[in-house]
Amino acid sequence: MPRRPDGELVKTSKFRELEFYIMKNRNESAIYFETEVDLTNTNAFLKEYNKNREEEEKLTLFQIILAAGVRTIALRPKMNRFVSGRRLWQRNEIKFNFVAKKEKTEEGEEVNVMIEFDPFDDLEKVRKKVAEHIHEARYGVNPNEKDVKFFGSLPRFVIRFIFWLNRWLDEHNCPIHSITKDMPLWSSVFFAHLGSIGIEAVYHHLFDLGTNGIFITIGEKRTVAKINPETEKVEKKEVMDLKISIDDRIASGAYTGPSVHLLRDLIENPEPLKQSPDLSDEQLDKLMLKKYKKERLEREKERKRIKRKKRKQK
Repeated sequence: MPRRPDGELVKTSKFRELEFYIMKNRNESAIYFETEVDLTNTNAFLKEYNKNREEEEKLTLFQIILAAGVRTIALRPKMNRFVSGRRLWQRNEIKFNFVAKKEKTEEGEEVNVMIEFDPFDDLEKVRKKVAEHIHEARYGVNPNEKDVKFFGSLPRFVIRFIFWLNRWLDEHNCPIHSITKDMPLWSSVFFAHLGSIGIEAVYHHLFDLGTNGIFITIGEKRTVAKINPETEKVEKKEVMDLKISIDDRIASGAYTGPSVHLLRDLIENPEPLKQSPDLSDEQLDKLMLKKYKKERLEREKERKRIKRKKRKQK
């Protein structure tokens, strides 16, 4: 059975397998979602959460969005899948990538920030991880930045060969994990916070290199007039748009749509993110995470033992 270091093979129907031959790459398989996020409750939550906190310990809207993304994958594990080598894989890590500026200016140097999360991470754990990784990317040694500088210094024909080889190996389920583990195109979700630089959300293309199949852009906040259904009066609301590009091959639209709605609902009402999710063993097993593989295999072994015992009793 095929294996790869960054995922577990997923058994799927013959019908879905044919999709991998009909739709050969991510961009021709992309579907697009747009959702408007009402920030009324989110802003109130942020104000209360950050009360009496030092500036460097304050929670941000972007951190809430990332925490909502982690929780969505924890509860909707198919969103952490990817297609490679005409096969469907469950990613064995939850890794988010986004671009941060070393200086908040138009000319400020950009660096990629890759963060691995745990499905049990609550809002405070996400906040700390994000703050630490951004600080390290800006002021420390960023592994992705080192790779870019190294490969960028090579002759063009060598770069072309390395990328061809990496693409070929990845297609045959033998990625160079020491390289790809820190590269943004091998992440669960790629985020672009365009609102932080005053730009509206856009539909971003997917990348055919790597395994990333979800790209989310976050637009700038804006004020709109909405009718309150209870009072029937027009009220001003602060909102923002999320535009999401997803590889349609990883899950059906009937699964993807509710997952996008869950992400939006968690951003609009982040209170549940303050607590770690109560995941059952079955839910954790469906995530197929490398971190919990030993426990999962032990549970599978026990389930098989019980089945054999029942068959003997019959």
